[in-house]
Amino acid sequence: MTEQATWSPADLDRAGLRRSLIAAYPWLADPEHGPATVEAGECDRCGHEARLVTTCGPTSWPALGRRCADEVGDDAWCDGHADDGIVARAWLHALPPEADDVARIWWVATGEVRIAELAIPRSARLAEAVAAALPEG
Repeated sequence: MTEQATWSPADLDRAGLRRSLIAAYPWLADPEHGPATVEAGECDRCGHEARLVTTCGPTSWPALGRRCADEVGDDAWCDGHADDGIVARAWLHALPPEADDVARIWWVATGEVRIAELAIPRSARLAEAVAAALPEG
């Protein structure tokens, strides 16, 4: 089992972390979908996945995570934005497995979420992106 490092946001170069995350996960820069386009937090439907897409459908959930967007399907978008829903779900399907962790760390990097201490996820690529923004020593 790999030991997980921890870091404190007080030690963090937030701008460096944002640059590092975008370099490792270019989908973060998408102007239409992702953690930069929704209010930081967990899926409005399940409360267990990171919010990644906004909806406009007749449902009461303004932002959904991956699984919920699939389960709600076309009903998450109004008839006039059905094509947007198809594009959003295809975008979600293209994300890496660690996308929820990436989104949560993105919100820490942008200052939207404060976390006293966060374990670096097991994804090597994400751990490298976070480590690149930490002070050496």
